[in-house]
Amino acid sequence: MISSACLLLTLLPLALSSPIETRNNDTPLRFGAIAAKSTYPFHLQSINASGQSFWIGKPTATYCPLVPQSQCPPGNETVFAYETVFAAGNGGASMDAVVPGGQQIYVAPNGKLSYTQAHSASIPSGSARETFTAAIRPDSNTGSVPLGSFTFEGLGGEGFLACPSHKVDSEEGPFPYQIFANIPAVSDKDVPSGCKKDCEDFTFVIAEYKGDTATWQYT
Repeated sequence: MISSACLLLTLLPLALSSPIETRNNDTPLRFGAIAAKSTYPFHLQSINASGQSFWIGKPTATYCPLVPQSQCPPGNETVFAYETVFAAGNGGASMDAVVPGGQQIYVAPNGKLSYTQAHSASIPSGSARETFTAAIRPDSNTGSVPLGSFTFEGLGGEGFLACPSHKVDSEEGPFPYQIFANIPAVSDKDVPSGCKKDCEDFTFVIAEYKGDTATWQYT
């Protein structure tokens, strides 16, 4: 899991310029993520799950029903899981959670990057859920953390947008940023600030997560 913004700042240029490999086997690639775009307020900030959406500047939101609570996973990190399902390399993504049935990641028709509610496989009609790609540099055995990227292509667009809750120069400040796919269907009424032009494209940087399952379920 990504543990230091300083470390990432050192490794990021290498990760974005070097060849990367897509995981293509029966073992899902589990990873945490940050947003990268130099000079922007959200640069090198964590991407977290909250309210069945993804945000920069909001803490991860989780729930665990186990008693006692000491039996629960930590629940304080957002971890993704990616599995290739097509020969072309595109695949499906989900949340790394214990909850039976899992929680699928998808792009809603309005572009919002979303995940399903626990115990429900309901996804809005017209959504895209199998056009993601996760790729990561193989470990070079130099002691560095291998990094890569998570991408989306579908619904007439590609990549992701970070959309501020308020104008960057507003008194409230821009945080938190909500994550959308960069597709034509995203409109002013869909984004938190009410203006799509406030959104910025960015690189969805990932680092492999090798710990135990991160949470029971994301809320």
